[in-house]
Amino acid sequence: MPHYSTTQPTEALNTHSQGTADAHTNNLIGLSIISFPLFLLMSIITYKKYRTTVYRRRIAILEKIWLMDVKNNTYRQD
Repeated sequence: MPHYSTTQPTEALNTHSQGTADAHTNNLIGLSIISFPLFLLMSIITYKKYRTTVYRRRIAILEKIWLMDVKNNTYRQD
């Protein structure tokens, strides 16, 4: 009586685990591609708001200084 042995190839298991790793890598690359421009855009917007705030504070300080000079009635005469 002939004896038939069946073995499952181990390559199928390795291919499956390799496919999972590739899927995770592809997800990570996709997330990076999407998040980098968003992060860059948010950084630019935040920096512009910061510069606007600093500019307005400087104007407010200069106006206070100008009003203080007007109140004291001191001015330079050339």
